Formats: sequence, C-alpha cells, structure tokens
Amino acid sequence: MHERSIDVVIVPMHESMHPSFRWLARGAKVTRGYAVKFADRDPMIVTYPMEREEAAATGLEVHLATEFSSPPPDDAESYAKFFTKIAGDAKTIAFYGNAPVHLYMSIVDHLGERAYRANGEDLIQLARKRKDAREIELIRSVGARTEDVVDEVRVALRDWKPGLKLGDLKAIVRDGIARRGMIEDHDTILSQGRDAAVPHSRGNPSANVEPSSPIVLDIFPVDRESGYFFDMTRTFCVGEIPDELARIHAHVVVAFERARDAMHPGTSFIGYHHMVCDFFDLRGYSNARDDPQTLEGYVHGLGHGVGLDIHEKPSRSDLIEVGDVVTIEPGLYFPDRAIGVRVEDTFLVKENGVESMCRSGYGLEP
Repeated sequence: MHERSIDVVIVPMHESMHPSFRWLARGAKVTRGYAVKFADRDPMIVTYPMEREEAAATGLEVHLATEFSSPPPDDAESYAKFFTKIAGDAKTIAFYGNAPVHLYMSIVDHLGERAYRANGEDLIQLARKRKDAREIELIRSVGARTEDVVDEVRVALRDWKPGLKLGDLKAIVRDGIARRGMIEDHDTILSQGRDAAVPHSRGNPSANVEPSSPIVLDIFPVDRESGYFFDMTRTFCVGEIPDELARIHAHVVVAFERARDAMHPGTSFIGYHHMVCDFFDLRGYSNARDDPQTLEGYVHGLGHGVGLDIHEKPSRSDLIEVGDVVTIEPGLYFPDRAIGVRVEDTFLVKENGVESMCRSGYGLEP
C-alpha cells in the first residue's frame, strides 16, 4: 500500500463470498459487508446490524454501516459518500475483490481523484501469494483428505469388473469429498480415453470404465470452513497397459520430476514451463509455447498458485518465492489416439526447493 500510495483498501462483499474478502476479513460469515484495510492498521469489518455478532467473532474491529450512512446506500453517488465517510481523512481509496462492475465504475467516477486506478493489478491477490504457517497447515489438511478420496478411487479401480462406470467413480469422489468436510467446487475431472485427451473434459458418467485406456482424475476440492483449495492429478489404467500409453506416461513423469527438482525460490515460474516444453520438443511432441493453437501434445501451462482460489498467484510470469503454494502439472494429450496423461502435485516453496504436499505415487496401476 505504501509503495502504491494507497491509504485505504476496501473489499466489498455483496451476497457472494470472494476470496479476497475472506482473506482480509478472516472468514467472517456475513452475507453483506466491507473489509477495510488502512495502511499500518489491522483490517476492520463494516457490516449490517443483523450480522454484527458473526463479524465480531473474527476478533477484528467491527463497525456498522449505519454509522456511515442512513438509510443504506442504493446508488453510485450514495455509495461514494458512504465510502468517503469510511475512509475519513484517507486520500486514496482502492477497491478490490468481486463487485457489480456497473455500480463500482460509477462509484469510482463519483470519488474522482480519491479513487485509486489499479491498472489491472490485484493488490490483495499479490498479498495473498505467499502463505503464512496457518494457511500452509490448512492447505495440508485439505491435501491429506483429498489423498484419502483418491485412495478410495484406487481401491475401486483395483477391484474393477466389467460394468463399472465412470459415474460410479464420480460418486465415490463426490461422497468422499462431502464426508470429509469439503466441497466439490466444480465437477471433478474424471475422464478416460479421448475425453482424457481434452484436459478439462469432465468425462461421461454413463461410460463404462474401459481396460487399457487412460483414466485422468484431476481433483480440486475446497474446505467447507476455511475456503482453502487443494489440487492433484493422477492418471490410471486398469487391465493391460499399452506400450504407447506407458511410454507417454513415463515422459510426463520425467518432465514432472525435472521441473520439481529444479524449482527453487528467486526464479521465474515461466522458466520451468520452458524447461518442460524443451523436454517434450526433443521427444517429438508439440507444445503450446511453439504452437499456441495445438490441440495435441503439451497444450497448457505448467502450473499455478493454490490458496483461497484454485488458480491464483504465482502465475506463469511471476517470481517463485518462499511460502508460495504451487502446482506442477505437465501433460500430454492425443485425442485422435484416445490418450491423455497428466500428473500433478501441490507444492510448498521452501528455501532450498519445493516440498510436495502429496504422498501418493504416480504409477498408472491404481
């Protein structure tokens, strides 16, 4: 905030919890309110009388909106006056998070020179990038429970018999996530064959699990209470493993391990993506760096940050720093050959490299 000459940051919460509000307001269970951060002060929450006790449970300073506006604002000019009173003597007011665009564009116009123009930068996302010890343990907890769900899928695949459907596996995932206090934020990626070769295909629940076909399980649940995510992917195969699938999978695992073993703080995330592109290029696979329109080979980036969003900083152009939580997830995809392979762990960046938060192996056999 000092570097950008911002005096106060306001993250509004209009009915829908945004990760930046959750982070700044310590998970306050309110349906409407504002997380307010003045430079050099702890955050405070501005909320409405019905939810004052929920806001106070965070331990943060709480103010009621009625202190600054009565009746509550309902148009851009009234909101601008409302925020001006909250900001007090602060000269520069910045807004982040999730808000009705049409409303806040008008509010910024009414605030005039007091409104900070962010030029596309999300300061709260940047502040959330490096995780503290509490956040790391929360993510580890989600990871341990996620691995337990994957173990249940492994058992079902080991017991595979004709007639087992992808929908049966999806039910195991859905129920396992719910029983462990997590939420399936988006439908888990569980696909096979040609669908597995389209990276974010969710798969066909009515399809039978086919022997000798790759099955991609990409699971990314969120903890119901804390809001923290985890992300991991494994590729399985039941029955006899075709030589071509084994070879492609082995190349993906080697690419994964090379990026994992090389990654360390103080380097750019994109460098590891280039490393994997070079590795695949030498083995005759196309990649999205050299051919952005390719639909086969290595068709996506190497990874992303994980936290209160499933995809957050560090992004591909960011610096890797101690305390970052990132994924490494190379893959190779060949729709015409009905082969798709991806391997992914979530990692904690430490002083001397990265530590996997996953415990299970990467083999094709469940």
